[in-house]
Amino acid sequence: MQKTGNYLRRALLSAALAVTVLLSGCGGGTADVSRAPDIEPAPEPEVEEIPEAFRPVLGLTTDMEYHYDDDRGAIVNSMVSELPGADAATRDEYPALSEALDRFREAAHSNALDAYQEREDVLPDVLDAGDAVQTLGGEVHSMVRRADAKAVSIVNYWWDYSGGAHMSYGYGAANFDTVSGAEITLEDLLTDEGKITINSRIGEELDALYTELSPGGMVADYLWDDYTFSIEPDGVTFWFNPYEIAAYSEGALTAKLYFDRDADMLKSDYRGDNDAWFVEIGTEIPYRFDGHSVEVWDIPDADYPDSDWYSGFGLEFDAPEGANRWIDRLTSAGADTEWTVPEGRNIVFDQTGSFETHFYYAHIPAGDYVVAVLTMDDDANSVMVYRVNGARVGGMSLTGPDSFTYPEPPDDFDAVDDWSLYDSYHVALTNPENVSLTTRFYQFGTWGGTGTYSLTPTGFQLSGKLLYNAGEYVLTLKQDLTVTPRAADDWTVSTDGEATLPAGTEVELVATDRESTYFRAPDNTVFALAYDTPDEYPPTIDGVPEDELFDGLLYAG
Repeated sequence: MQKTGNYLRRALLSAALAVTVLLSGCGGGTADVSRAPDIEPAPEPEVEEIPEAFRPVLGLTTDMEYHYDDDRGAIVNSMVSELPGADAATRDEYPALSEALDRFREAAHSNALDAYQEREDVLPDVLDAGDAVQTLGGEVHSMVRRADAKAVSIVNYWWDYSGGAHMSYGYGAANFDTVSGAEITLEDLLTDEGKITINSRIGEELDALYTELSPGGMVADYLWDDYTFSIEPDGVTFWFNPYEIAAYSEGALTAKLYFDRDADMLKSDYRGDNDAWFVEIGTEIPYRFDGHSVEVWDIPDADYPDSDWYSGFGLEFDAPEGANRWIDRLTSAGADTEWTVPEGRNIVFDQTGSFETHFYYAHIPAGDYVVAVLTMDDDANSVMVYRVNGARVGGMSLTGPDSFTYPEPPDDFDAVDDWSLYDSYHVALTNPENVSLTTRFYQFGTWGGTGTYSLTPTGFQLSGKLLYNAGEYVLTLKQDLTVTPRAADDWTVSTDGEATLPAGTEVELVATDRESTYFRAPDNTVFALAYDTPDEYPPTIDGVPEDELFDGLLYAG
């Protein structure tokens, strides 16, 4: 059963108290209204304001840790884990959820380390069996399939190679109630009818999706605990790993039930309330929506020449075999090209060089989109938006959380041993209407900060101001400056009067709306400055070049 939020409970309690106070004055006799009451009337209880729609979880992240052994002259055993966590704001608002994610993360990381150690134990035999150094390894990566005020769903993809013909791989999932942090079971989701027909319905879905395999009969005797599932805003996806209901060569299979279409089977408790959401898409596993699929897969190097450094990916949906898909090639020449994609494939991606990419299926009222987040090592990220027909509609560079604390490495960390720092993180996009992106601001120098954006049919659009990294950027006045202070609670409103800041005053950059830049003086006075001619160099403020007004301006390409 869905747990009601704390905010709603407090509001309902306050309302109940109000009714109690009201009824306490309604006795059965005739009241004497000619004289004042003997006691003061009870104060009207405070009703706590309910936050709009229970703010969706915005602060889910995944950290990456590397563990490897290169003391034999080559990396012959490695481990990579990329697992979920919560930022400070989410920990404050949803403490039970944050603790549940920590436990989930700790267990997954422990399993990854155990697998690493098992490979270490067999490595001598593997090396002795042949002349060539054989690389062993394993990884675990998390996908956020849902993160809102009702439910958080995490799917882990793992692979392990300990020698032999091929690696082992599969998917695991965990689903949490956002408020209570309790793990959601399949029994929690199913109606009475669903509990009776779940196996037959999933079997029918599998047979309809994989007509040549007909794997539906393999789930006829499944118990509820046998299913691996993720709760998404529009339905529930069931994951079947290699060998589970089909041969290894067939890969992992999925089937999906929808809250709307399959209302006889699924309760409405965890149906998504918002009409805008992200679902992260994993490699080789499709995201299913409304009878269609979106899939991410690698472009074979032989079919995509010159891909030894630059990345490329393309998009198309439900196109016939042999159709030319539009491909976005990130090459030194910046050239686009066409490439023929085999039947049944509709998103292609070649992860080469220093790029790491995360893909999302995004739904907003205006339509359905694919969002690609490219990361180049630990440097800049870029976000690109595509309609489901493959046309690119917008992009933005540099994304990330504005507050996240890196886990500390072991106390005995040494750069030459086999541990590395948690040196990379990825922000899980969870709400298309409220996305935290950081970028560079090219006003009064080059600086970094964070803005709140929303996904629209034309890409990500800024909502409100961009905030500079708090307390990091200070400029010194070279001459006296007369300013008009702004209201403390609304910087767009000017107050009466003026203030003169003497030369030598240090002022902090606090925000920009891309036109005006807002500064804070030591006495907390906030004021705004704008360029006279922002497209000319050097830019001026009231006719004064900025480098004659400020000391400490920094620039970067």
